[in-house]
Amino acid sequence: MRLLFLQLPRLDPDVTSPGENLMPASACLRAALERSTEAAHWTVLETPAGQDAEADASLARRLAALRPDALAATCTLWNIERTLHLLKMLKRRLPAIKIVIGGPDVAANHPLLPGTGETRRSTRDARFPADAWVVGEGEAVFPDVLRFFRTGRAPNAQGVAWRALDGTWRIGTRRRPVKALGDLLPAPDHPVNRPDGNGMAYLETHRGCPMRCAFCCYNLRRTTTTCLAPDAVAARIRVLRGRGAREIRLLDPTFNAHPRFDEVLTVMRRENPGRRIAFFVEIRADTLTDDQARRMAQAGVAEAEVGVQSTDPQVLKLLHRPLSEVRVLRGIASLLRHGIRPTLDFMYALPAQDEQDVQRSLDWLARLGDAIHPQFLPTLLLPGTELRDRARELGLRAQRLPPYRVLATDRLSARGLARVEAWAAERLGGFDSPTRRFVGVRLPDLFPDRLSVDLESGSRDVRVSARANRQALILTGEDLFARREEIAALIRRCVRAEPHILWQFVLAPAAEEEPLDLLDDLTDVLRTQSGHWLDRLVSPPGGPVRLCARRLFVKLPRGHAFAPSWIDDAEATLAGHYH
Repeated sequence: MRLLFLQLPRLDPDVTSPGENLMPASACLRAALERSTEAAHWTVLETPAGQDAEADASLARRLAALRPDALAATCTLWNIERTLHLLKMLKRRLPAIKIVIGGPDVAANHPLLPGTGETRRSTRDARFPADAWVVGEGEAVFPDVLRFFRTGRAPNAQGVAWRALDGTWRIGTRRRPVKALGDLLPAPDHPVNRPDGNGMAYLETHRGCPMRCAFCCYNLRRTTTTCLAPDAVAARIRVLRGRGAREIRLLDPTFNAHPRFDEVLTVMRRENPGRRIAFFVEIRADTLTDDQARRMAQAGVAEAEVGVQSTDPQVLKLLHRPLSEVRVLRGIASLLRHGIRPTLDFMYALPAQDEQDVQRSLDWLARLGDAIHPQFLPTLLLPGTELRDRARELGLRAQRLPPYRVLATDRLSARGLARVEAWAAERLGGFDSPTRRFVGVRLPDLFPDRLSVDLESGSRDVRVSARANRQALILTGEDLFARREEIAALIRRCVRAEPHILWQFVLAPAAEEEPLDLLDDLTDVLRTQSGHWLDRLVSPPGGPVRLCARRLFVKLPRGHAFAPSWIDDAEATLAGHYH
């Protein structure tokens, strides 16, 4: 039988970013299958490169052409809606295919999953495309899920749900086996252990976290820790270095929680002569010594992410994050002293957090200046977390769908959170790559994949098929305002055909200025289309939705002088609606 792995990328409107979509989860699942007796029954198909770039209809055709018998998809908050949409398309083409989903966004009581719950129960949802889903690590149960697909024998394990023959959903109860990290990861020289085309690779040395943060679901899915021995870490770095890795991101939730952390630093330095590889890690700054920071730098660590989240003791107590401000600042100073750039994470919209705490957090970031990379992040009520489970008790109101942003708290209204975001934008800069220019001869943010429609061709029923998951559509012609209904109909068809990709609709007037009402009318059309997670991410609480996933541009023709006042007004109009 044929097995296919799928992991859709995060679609970023930032054209300057190369993007990344390595698949460590599928690598571990594949290793678990290969180590089991179930492996004799399965052939793993190569995941098509088109998963990173193609639009959904095109990708569904490509996947169906491979004729897989089963598919395993990794779901995150930025791809779960699109993944389920794509799987429905694939299921229509291959009704017999069996599908299992897992990943960080899959959790009990998830708003998009059927039959969820901490206790055994069942429900019917014939339209749901998957036949099983798994909460948390999947290595220990993945072969059993595939055996279920092959034989019908139920994979009765905690955190595993499956569709029974009668169409109801069942949830397993048997405790999962706990395995050492070395038995979960692919062998160091396995073909899946390699960098992507940009030289970036992932490495996991330690699974499990000493923290029990209320906003994170990691610690609820794994309460024990397991780690690689330093020599095993060295072997994996050696392989990745030999295969061209220039950057390695450690997946450890807390790098310096490894029980043999100092020995790991020794082998990292040994296996990275000349510091040709740059390592990126997440650490606890309050437990970091100056000597460890020095040795991290010698090993090639270029950036270390530090989660501070808040400066208010009451807020930190609710989050289960004991923190000494003095020790954190000392750890950050050590990183800076040895040339490691800290990324500092603060959160807003936390329970019991008021505007004074937010201002103190911003002061922290401003005080450290350009030496750090600041991240001032909205609180997300992720499925499976304590904060989400206690939301009503704590006075938190959040989006139902991804990215689950908190919209109001017990201390801050939606309007108050909007003020917080305005302060952050003023002091730290724009949030998440805002568009640089909406109107001009040159538009630096246009996607490279572009389709053109000449509205002078006479057809009033133009059909456009997106090729890429980031698609620009350039609409050319004279008197575009007179054709606004035609353009609006085309925009509706495009978005309805591909609701989960990113669209740019580019008006290219032939030679003269169009009424600005055209921009407002087409923006109204885009606002009536189905929601997108990116719009929910960038829109401030309590205000109108800022459109990010589908944006409108005006490309001016060369050699024609448009009035500067018109250009300024058009730019301001679009900047007021779009991210």
